[in-house]
Amino acid sequence: MKSLNRLTHRTTFQNGTMNTRHLGRVGAIIAIATALCAIAVEAQTAKEVKGATPLVAVPNEAPARLIVDPPIPEQLAQGRVFIQYRTENLRVLPVFGNAALTVSPRLGHLHYYVDDQSWPTVDSSGETVVLVGLKPGPHKVKLELADATHKPIAGASQVVEFTVPQK
Repeated sequence: MKSLNRLTHRTTFQNGTMNTRHLGRVGAIIAIATALCAIAVEAQTAKEVKGATPLVAVPNEAPARLIVDPPIPEQLAQGRVFIQYRTENLRVLPVFGNAALTVSPRLGHLHYYVDDQSWPTVDSSGETVVLVGLKPGPHKVKLELADATHKPIAGASQVVEFTVPQK
């Protein structure tokens, strides 16, 4: 019982005032855990999280890369298609034309094709692609990164296949 009291937080009332006794070990453990969390957060620099600053040219830029998640299942079950994506080494912005080809870090936008659509839908928002009104059944969406002149960027495309369920 004596050792149990050392590991617990004890509050007592004496003469109408509250006395609280914290064990030093518990406080030390909390302080160490907090410090470790702070160190882990500090380990990532702004550049590691956000990428290169758009204010300084990047020499020898790595190729643009497109990473696409499958549609969000809970939305798909309701007939809505939400496709999240992100880019690496390309900023998605509504800037177009030949002059934008020389901007560094590189910028561009997303083209996507639903099923066998022959023309792309152009998206420069950088946000989740949302599709509604698709008929139940199998579908595919091709997503590709494009430069500021709408030319597809080689090696930066992906096809997502999914089935819209019957309601």
